[in-house]
Amino acid sequence: MRFNTMNKIYTPTLLIAFIAFVFYHTIQFSTQNLAGVDAYFHIKFSYLMREHGLIKELPWLQYTIHKEYFRDHHFLYHIFYIPFTFGNLLTGAKWGAVFFPTLTAVAFYRLLKVSQLKYAFAWTLLMLVCSRMFIYRMSMARVQSISLLFLILGILFIIKERHIALSILAFCFVWLYDGFFMLGVIGVIFFLSKAALEKKYDLKMLFYLFLGLTLGLIINPYFPNNITSLFFNMIRSVRISDNVDVGGEWYPFTTWSLVKDSAPVCIMFLGAIFYGLIYGIKDKAKTIPFLLISLFFLAMLCKSRRSIEYWPPFCVIFSAFALDGFFKDKEKLKPFVIKGGRMVIIVFVIITTVAFSSINFIKAKEWIMEEEPFDYFKGAAVWLKENTNQGDIVFNADWDDFPQLFFYNSENYYIFGLDANYIYKLDKELYFKWRDISFGDSPNPSTDILNTFKSKFVVVDNAQEDFIKQAEADKNFKIAYKDANCSVYEIINSMQYDIPEW
Repeated sequence: MRFNTMNKIYTPTLLIAFIAFVFYHTIQFSTQNLAGVDAYFHIKFSYLMREHGLIKELPWLQYTIHKEYFRDHHFLYHIFYIPFTFGNLLTGAKWGAVFFPTLTAVAFYRLLKVSQLKYAFAWTLLMLVCSRMFIYRMSMARVQSISLLFLILGILFIIKERHIALSILAFCFVWLYDGFFMLGVIGVIFFLSKAALEKKYDLKMLFYLFLGLTLGLIINPYFPNNITSLFFNMIRSVRISDNVDVGGEWYPFTTWSLVKDSAPVCIMFLGAIFYGLIYGIKDKAKTIPFLLISLFFLAMLCKSRRSIEYWPPFCVIFSAFALDGFFKDKEKLKPFVIKGGRMVIIVFVIITTVAFSSINFIKAKEWIMEEEPFDYFKGAAVWLKENTNQGDIVFNADWDDFPQLFFYNSENYYIFGLDANYIYKLDKELYFKWRDISFGDSPNPSTDILNTFKSKFVVVDNAQEDFIKQAEADKNFKIAYKDANCSVYEIINSMQYDIPEW
């Protein structure tokens, strides 16, 4: 009897794990490219942590606030990826981007099963494919899949009233990612919902949750500077300057692009709300919190499209709770559907969902295959490594070239990377000087690069025609390396300028 019970629990869970594993493995290993340029930095950084331990400065980002002091706001995430740094780093990054989203899918399924929702298996499959951008971002070797995993586990601990486990998770979340505040918001939502709907005040849950968050901030390898860094990251997340070029993930979707990307989610979300308004909600104490959480992430999504990794899965959870009565209470549906009509609706929903899901899967897979090739800057990076001195500063003509350059060559240092705000925060004039040079607006780029940035070498994407045009007109530049993707320029006749000692 006990074996049968355990079999009923673990068999579908293992099946979900297998399906999610195959799903993400198919996407990852359809190409050698990594999803998103930042992944090249993160896997190399985890490797360097394995080799050298705690890293508190980033000399590779010479003209940023992180040169002499670096606070790793992905600290635990980089630790989690260390086991994937043995062997080929590209392959390791891909295996990590299969493993962690698979764990997230399993946790999602267990949350629905613990909540005794009907068709938890089907809802989990829907979560996997509900949005093409969601699939794409879950396939990145970045923190978002682990962050979502932590949020789901946090909700499980709240529902099961496992307060110590919740506190430990909250502590770890602070070490994982600056997005730990999301767990605090979710905890407050559950507290207020329970207080309003059940007249119960779960102060113990709030105490343990915020105790863990607070201790995570204080008992921290980067304390106390992690506090000021946290505020800086929060401000740059909320306030995007028109003067600074940042990645597209920081900008919101247009309404139509969001609908096109997440059509199943939008239809399901509105349908669940419509159903709840007509027939009522069976379990308000559990459903209302997930509605509020979905609206919270929708508000975040309206600010930045990077929140797409949170909104779709929580919409699926809300819909699963709101529509649970549709699948369980046949009497309630009699005035609404003809005999057998419910099955027609279910079949229609399945066919429509499969169609949208297939499109989402194919599109997300295409996006990764169309990413910047994994070896786009390899030739230039290796040439620089072999032909310059360790610690020489290389002028990278675009900030998002840095992750691959760093991945293949961490012997050299670079101007900046990851986020233009890091140089802008250090010195606004320096940022605009860099931008004038890289955009081809400097009349004497070699002079500016030597005197301002202390660099004799420039690496540039061959697509940056404005800079290349200026470089070709500057007699002090010579091409030291060139391939089909990028070029390395060396500045000659350097003695006529104020060159720093190397």
